[in-house]
Amino acid sequence: MSERLPPPSSARVKAAVPAPADLVRLEAGTRLFRMHPLGGPRPVWWNEWRHWGPTTSRFDQHTPPPREQARGIAYLTCGPTAFPAVVAEYFQDDSGAGVGPVDLRLGRPTVTVFELATDLLLLDLDGGWPTRAGGNQAIGTGPRGRSRHWARVIYTHHRRIISGLAYPSSVWGPGRCVALWETAVASLPDRPLVTRSLDDPALAPALGAAAVTLNTFVV
Repeated sequence: MSERLPPPSSARVKAAVPAPADLVRLEAGTRLFRMHPLGGPRPVWWNEWRHWGPTTSRFDQHTPPPREQARGIAYLTCGPTAFPAVVAEYFQDDSGAGVGPVDLRLGRPTVTVFELATDLLLLDLDGGWPTRAGGNQAIGTGPRGRSRHWARVIYTHHRRIISGLAYPSSVWGPGRCVALWETAVASLPDRPLVTRSLDDPALAPALGAAAVTLNTFVV
């Protein structure tokens, strides 16, 4: 039987102070990939956090109703499969059926790569902490509204210890993802390694390979 994620108990989450084994340390120099829109109703630059929310994204820690607020979030990927992972996450099918078409124009999707300027500590949601806090691994695969509830409570109690969340992609298994809170802004470098619009011809080979890997297509 598949797990159902219960609502978080604020007291239990507070008591489950993350131990060193519960943390992922991203060291200075770690390379992160971010896909972000430069068009549409809410464009976001590579070094901006999205302060409007919550949206339908899984780990938005904003408090409802959706609006501009102090809490900010940025979703990124890392590791050897960071590029196909960031494509999968950004273009995931809303129904949960894999990855949708890679639209090069809608919202002017842009990919940016940068290296962290300082170390960051993140809560590892792929480890034992969710269980000790009263949850389970459905935090990364179950209904997103419930996951956002967990994200809000985690942020409330542990934002002085951690700067966000680390978790496996629910869309593409090999992908490693991070959700950084606005508290991580000081860890960004002055400039990225590269930032390119997704329709840049220089990205075509890598994008084509990622589309094949993810069994989707580019439009």
